[in-house]
Amino acid sequence: MDIQKPRRFETSDRAHADIFNEVLDQLNENDELVGQRAEEAEKNAKDYTDHGIKQLKALAQLVKITDDTGVEKLHIQDGDALAQLFDLGAGFHTFAINTAASNRPPGSAGYVRGTFLNCGSDGYGVVIATDTTGTIFTNTINSSEWKGWRTLETESNSQVKADKALLDAKHYVDTNFTNEKLTVLTNVIGDATASGDNYPVGITFMNINNNQTGYPLSYGFLKNEKWSNYRFTQYFYGNANYSGIGSWIRHWYSTSGWTNWEKISGFAHASLTMSGRQGLEKQTTPKIKFNKKVIDSHNAFDTTLNRFTAPNDGVYYVSSGLFLENWETYFNFHLFIYKNGSLYKPIDHYRESTGGGTAREGNEFFINVNGSAVVPLKKGDYIEIFMYVGYDGTKPRAVSDQHPHYNYLDIKEVSGLNFLT
Repeated sequence: MDIQKPRRFETSDRAHADIFNEVLDQLNENDELVGQRAEEAEKNAKDYTDHGIKQLKALAQLVKITDDTGVEKLHIQDGDALAQLFDLGAGFHTFAINTAASNRPPGSAGYVRGTFLNCGSDGYGVVIATDTTGTIFTNTINSSEWKGWRTLETESNSQVKADKALLDAKHYVDTNFTNEKLTVLTNVIGDATASGDNYPVGITFMNINNNQTGYPLSYGFLKNEKWSNYRFTQYFYGNANYSGIGSWIRHWYSTSGWTNWEKISGFAHASLTMSGRQGLEKQTTPKIKFNKKVIDSHNAFDTTLNRFTAPNDGVYYVSSGLFLENWETYFNFHLFIYKNGSLYKPIDHYRESTGGGTAREGNEFFINVNGSAVVPLKKGDYIEIFMYVGYDGTKPRAVSDQHPHYNYLDIKEVSGLNFLT
């Protein structure tokens, strides 16, 4: 009911009426003022409330994460749990998954309850959940692809695994590391130039597999005998095939570094001869064709190329001899060792003029040329035998096959340290 204004007094005695009417006018004016101020207060209160709501909305997301009773928003009884979670749309959601549902965490017990932060329809989000045993599971979706459930380790499970690892380690050490056994390094120091200070103290073994960093061979294994950074010797053993036979040694001293590798066993040796007769054309320098192996310890001689290739760095003693068909005229035979296709050293020179000119060319005159030299070789260097052939007349010369034991090439590795230049 609205407030009514009191009526003015109207009497024949106007003087008395004006006295009361003045009071009534003041009351009416006060009522109007009160009403005006009440309207202003109501408007201010509404403006204040609207402003506060706007601030609240700016500071908080007014989205429910549970239902009206406070339990999980989504209760999944069956079907694909992850698909139903994602269908909730963007936001932060609570859920529970029954045991009948699919795509729940593997190995989880009872109901699985948790939260899902869905970052939008483009397919990003994260799930954190726990089962009735307290085991925690996580899953993420990235570009609409679920990455799979992961189980967070519990303290008790971690302790079980730690205890087992300790027992396994103790068993391994007790089984493999005794006074009767040595240590095999599985984390190989693969660079031959690496500091000897990096190696552990003791006697250890390492495998070398297709290594090109400076070991004597690409394949083999190492034995390290280390007392300290100033008492360290390393042995390299090649694999037991033709090209990998041999043992090498070097030493480490912390202030001066590694010594050069020096071979100490498995020295290469080869002995060659020839089958058949090799004709020698006048005024030429042909390669001598040693085409028959007597022995070749490292399979280093190629009979198709008539060439010995060094299987490793070293110093090699080379000796060769030939039995030549000759005639009594002027002749000049010069026997050479070639290294890598070029003259290295002459090892014999036989020049003579018997009877003068070609007067006695009908007389056969067999001769033997032979010699030797020490040749330093790097791995991959090769050796061949050549001979200069000079003579007068028309009778052909040749390496004879009448006495094959006179035709030979012997090569012996005499030092595993290539100290010559």
